[in-house]
This record gives sequence, structure tokens and C-alpha cells, in this order.
Amino acid sequence: MKLKIAYRNTIKNWRHSLSALLSLSASFVALVLFDGYMDDIKKMYADNFKYRQMLGDVIIENKNLYSKDGLANPWNYWISKAEQEKIISILNEPEIEANIQVRNLQIQGMITNGLQSQILLGRGFDVISGEKMRGKHWSWNVTYGKPIDRFESRFVLALGQGLAKKLGCDWKKDPNRLTFYGGYEQIDYPFTCPNYDLQISGTTVDGQLNAVDVQAVSLLDAGYKDIDDRYISTSLEVAQTLMNTDSVTYISAAFADPHFKEKKIFSLNQKLKIFSQDLQAQSWQDHRLGEMFRKTMDFLAIFRNFILVVIVVVSTLSVLNTMIKFVKERTKEIGTMRSIGFTTADISKIFFLESLFLSFLGTFIGLIFALVFTFILNSAKILYKAGMLSESVAFKIQYSPYSYFIATILLVIVGTLATFLATRQVVKSKIVDNLNYV
Repeated sequence: MKLKIAYRNTIKNWRHSLSALLSLSASFVALVLFDGYMDDIKKMYADNFKYRQMLGDVIIENKNLYSKDGLANPWNYWISKAEQEKIISILNEPEIEANIQVRNLQIQGMITNGLQSQILLGRGFDVISGEKMRGKHWSWNVTYGKPIDRFESRFVLALGQGLAKKLGCDWKKDPNRLTFYGGYEQIDYPFTCPNYDLQISGTTVDGQLNAVDVQAVSLLDAGYKDIDDRYISTSLEVAQTLMNTDSVTYISAAFADPHFKEKKIFSLNQKLKIFSQDLQAQSWQDHRLGEMFRKTMDFLAIFRNFILVVIVVVSTLSVLNTMIKFVKERTKEIGTMRSIGFTTADISKIFFLESLFLSFLGTFIGLIFALVFTFILNSAKILYKAGMLSESVAFKIQYSPYSYFIATILLVIVGTLATFLATRQVVKSKIVDNLNYV
């Protein structure tokens, strides 16, 4: 009976219920849209490291590479040819099954087009395996020209856009190149340079000066402006020729089944120790290369929690004020119910059920609006500058069932708690005071 009364009262007092519904719906939309936006930022950064930078699930290197001596003489701590073969054989074992492996060699030196020279900082990698590691969304990883894996010659490179500009290259800037899911459209956009034939030079592992002739075939966005002004991406063959070595800096790998990643990394380290005490495997999140990701996520977590607390507090006060007004306007009705025999517990239960109806209905309406707003905003393909990133990124909001569920539970609790507090104050009054309430 109480359920029927609560349902009837909700329909009968729809005008009073409307303000509560709007308050709950607006709070739901604010919560899930902001949380969805923060989820998208986290996914964007994670995809950038795992796929775009080809770090995969695990990075294998010499654990002393970043020691004091390793920073001074890094080539002494690179992975040798024999070690590479052993590592790859371990990665292919059924227990590990890291079916994509990319060997990487970090390089630095100078680059010249015959007219001017610039400092370079870059990486050579296995271009075929690298394309597989990037996955379908980041397979095409250049903004202009074609990815280096599309060329038969391995003596080609992609220039960071900042470095290309310093070398006199030019292109027609298109402000909206990113696809909805990340990555670029697979279109060979043209660019021009005073000279596409470049020469890169550097010091070999033997301390000798070496130079390699390469051709610029594409431009890319290296992510951060300071890096973009010096960055090149080329094949492992070019990097090893320049450094006169068959060693690599590190090997990144992706598991065929990413589940139980930590367990597989532990098993991988156990196998590596049998072969060499100096080699270690780490997830990219724990690696030095993932330091920027960790710092960014720590900052965003603080920012996210602060904003969510503000939204929850404002939503709670808004809903509480609305529910108090909602109950106060029905004080005479409460007095009438008490005068015909309803106990305070009965009245509290009826209002509790009404608040449940309103809360679930309000969050359902909020869910509809949130989905519509999310679709509209994502379809608009809005670009904006994000911090230190060199290029604009797409403004997107993730569809997050988990966020929808948490927001629903939170607002139902807020709605019912607010109703309980408002009803408790009214039912404590005398019946005559309820009936004479103005």
C-alpha cells in the first residue's frame, strides 16, 4: 500500500517533483560528463605511450643503463646481438607469448640539409614490427607524407614538425586531422622541403664521427614541443649504421593476451636472470620512459578528485534544498496523514519511496541527456591545446558504464538522505502544527 501511495503522490505532485528531478538530472550530467572527459584524457595518454610510441606492455633493457656510468657511457649497457636473440626466444615461449617485439636504438647527433644544421634526438626501430605494435588506430602515425614502413628502402626518416620547420620545410596546416578513435586518416598529405636528401651524423660506440645519408619522407608530431623541435624517427638499420653497432637500447614487446600482465613480467624476469643478471623487464608505466605518464596521471587524479568533490557538494546542497522545500510544501498533507492514523514511520517510508522514484527517474533523465551531450560533443570534433603537447588534441568524452553506475548510486543516496532529513524535521512537529503550517 505504501508503495502505491508513494507512486500516486509522485505523479500527483509532479510540479513539486519537477524541481527535484531537474536538480538530480543536472547533477548526474555534470558528474558523468566530467568523469568521462577525465577518462578520455587518461586513455589518450595511455594509448600514446603504448601504441603510438610503441612501448607495448613490457620493456626489456639493462638495469644499469640509467646508472651514473650508464648515462656517461650508454653503449656499454646496450643489449648485444646474442642477448637480443635470447630475449626474443624467451618472449616467444608459450608461457610468455609476447608475439610482437620491437628493437629500439636511441640516437643523438646532428642533421643537415646542406644549408643548415640542427641538433637531433631520435630513435631507430624495427619498422615492420613497429607498425604492428602501433595497432590499427596508430598504424598511420605521420601527419604529412607516408610512414617509413611504407617504403622499400630503410634509409628514410620522419621529421618532427618542429625540426622540419627549422630545416625550412613547409606544409598546408590542417587543423582537424585526428580521427574519432585516435590516430590519423591514412592520407598522404604533401609537404615541401628545400632538400629531402639529408645527412645525419653522430659519434659511434668507438668514439669516431660517422655520417649516414637519408631521405625525409614524412613529418610527425613527437608529442611535446621541446622534443618535436629535435626529433627524428627512422629504421633500426639507419640507427645501427650511424652508431656502427648491432646492439639496441631496449626491446619493447606486447603480449598476445594482456591479462595477468604482472604475472607474465615476473615470469619473464625469472627467465632473464638465468641468462643474465643485468637484464630486467618492466611495464612501461613503471619504466623511466613512462615517468611523464605517471606524473601527469598523479596530477590529474588530484584535479579530478577535487572537481568531483566540488560537484558532489554542490549537487548535495542543491538536492537537499530542493527536497526540504518539496517536503515543507506538503506539511499539511503530512498532518492530514498523521491525523487519520499514519505513524511517523509510515510517513517516512512513503517519502523514502517517493525519493527513490524521483532519484531513479532523475538519474534516468540525466543519463539520456548525458548520452546525447556526449554524442554531440564527440561528433563536433573540437580541438584544443592541452598543456605541453605540441599539437591540438580532440575533445572527447568516454562512455563509462562504471561512472554512470557510481553517479546513480551516489545521487540516490543523496536524494534519499535529503528526504529523510527534511521529513524527520516535519514529522517531529505536532499534528496541529502540521495542519496549521502556512
